[in-house]
Amino acid sequence: MRAILKYIIVAAGLLCGYNVSAQEPFNGRITTPEGKGIRARVIVENRDKQTIADGKGRFGLTDVKGDDVLLVVFRRDTLRIELDGHRSAEIVWSIGDEARIEESMELMNYGFGYVKRRESLDYSSGISGDRLRASGAKSLVEAIQMCYPGLRYINGELCLQTQNSINGSSAVLILCDGLETRPEMISLYDVKSVEIIKGSNMYGFRGSNGVVLITTMSAQDALNRER
Repeated sequence: MRAILKYIIVAAGLLCGYNVSAQEPFNGRITTPEGKGIRARVIVENRDKQTIADGKGRFGLTDVKGDDVLLVVFRRDTLRIELDGHRSAEIVWSIGDEARIEESMELMNYGFGYVKRRESLDYSSGISGDRLRASGAKSLVEAIQMCYPGLRYINGELCLQTQNSINGSSAVLILCDGLETRPEMISLYDVKSVEIIKGSNMYGFRGSNGVVLITTMSAQDALNRER
């Protein structure tokens, strides 16, 4: 009876034509025409909010508005989706071609529990070395930019798009295995993971413009041996 009531409430809401609100979850799924999940990055355009789809292509977000636009980024391709009040997105995407996008009752019924398992933290985003190399980039700087569109390479410095510094440089602090460095000095094929932090007091004044933490495979292997 409760399940039937839930469907009636959701259906009634759709008939009334209400938009996505900040209090409701937004769930989505991205697959190929063959049904294989696409592990893409999903960005809310012009807002500090994003997540990464899991191995089955599923993702969740909160605080999504009906007039928001989603950018689905996979390798060198970007799909732009205008939500138009939709409360979920079932996306069937043939990479490099157009996509079919529909609202899904199944995804809406996952509710907040689904979102909490999928949503990334606003202040940090982890990228594996394998994903960086799969981007097809020729350098670490290019790979990071492709996998994290919020970073820009300006006058020889990596800068977060949302950061503005009036006094001095707006470059992010770059640490490789705990030591400050430049990304041009690091081979893309040595990287285990990259984490991007949007401003952190942990790193003092230098971290106020953001921090890029790079872990190499040799450093990760050493940590694993110590454990």
